Amino acid sequence: MKDLLLTGCGSLWHPSTEQDYQLERLAGDCLLARQGRVEWIGDSHDEPARRARDEGVPALDAGGALVLPGFVDSHTHPVFFADRAGEYELRNAGRSYLEIQQAGGGILSSRRSLLAADPPELKERVRARLRRFLQLGTTTIEAKSGYGLTVEHELLSLSILKELAREEPIGIHPTLLAAHSVPPEHRENRAEWFRLIREELLPVVVRAGLAEALDAFCEPGVISVEETEALMRAGQELGLQVHLHADQLAAGGAGGRLAARLGARSADHLEQLDEEGLRAMVRAGVVFGLLPGSTFFLGQHDYAPARRIIAAGGRIALATDFNPGSSHIQSMPFILTLATCQLKLTAREALWAATRGGALSLGQENRVGGLKPGYQADLALWPFENLEQLPYTAGDNRPTAVFRGGERVA
Repeated sequence: MKDLLLTGCGSLWHPSTEQDYQLERLAGDCLLARQGRVEWIGDSHDEPARRARDEGVPALDAGGALVLPGFVDSHTHPVFFADRAGEYELRNAGRSYLEIQQAGGGILSSRRSLLAADPPELKERVRARLRRFLQLGTTTIEAKSGYGLTVEHELLSLSILKELAREEPIGIHPTLLAAHSVPPEHRENRAEWFRLIREELLPVVVRAGLAEALDAFCEPGVISVEETEALMRAGQELGLQVHLHADQLAAGGAGGRLAARLGARSADHLEQLDEEGLRAMVRAGVVFGLLPGSTFFLGQHDYAPARRIIAAGGRIALATDFNPGSSHIQSMPFILTLATCQLKLTAREALWAATRGGALSLGQENRVGGLKPGYQADLALWPFENLEQLPYTAGDNRPTAVFRGGERVA
């Protein structure tokens, strides 16, 4: 964590903690961070800035850039070995996601390549992906396992994330997603796979501090509501938070209702969420994790009902769902474009959801996703005059500089 004096800011923006989906323009053109946290924001000629210069605090002229908190990407799958570009072609030729998975592709294809991978090479591939997140303005991610689907390889995936969290300047919040699918060797005895997760995997994960949360792909034909609920209850008893893949492919809202019963941190996807599930999630305070990149990348058209969620009082987190199959997208700026043109959010709503919304999903809302004093000095400089230009400049909108904890990292 570093000290930093950032001067010459065109504007500085903080997602409101008082009013959802609003951004506050902070008064001043200068930000001072000490020991990695924002200490003060004001004008460069004010006493705190003069004192910081006298003390030799490292200074940078932002050159009139627009300054935002680093993005908080609250749903990613970065631990995979090989891509699935061939499946992208199959989908474009008319094969559905579930058809490809049932034929041995999808998650199981990623599993085969991960099981065959050299662990050091796997780690280096994940490292490269983490660095790309930073280059695109993301300073905090939630990162899932889920492509090993053995006790050994789920632990390997989480161990790689733990090592890289120490080695790379990006915030990583790891999630165990062993219930991403049922591995082929357990198809005739599904209960055995869930027993292995509960009795052999979860205790080691918790004891070694390898994950903060537990997730499952709760979808008909993948992991049932009953299987998901039993597993999530076991994780909660051990102190893990809960996220859910819910209501992505099948209508009915069962995943959203389950997330509400569990008091989950978030339920994500939600393209098929019904009104009952929506209302239950709002009452329970579950964050709505919306992943428009997945809908886009799968060539579908049923985006999650963002405007109905906001009207009902729900809180949205936007995330990339970065993975090798259904959303090979790391760019949160591109997700902002999809959120505005497809989910019909305003630029300010989308930016709030990509910063504070993500932080709420991870239980980090008092630490990241903001710029006011006390927040970690995770921020990005953008070459724009106003907020609306960020999603508008589709496909070519990278920050000019990215800082985490006051240290320039991209």
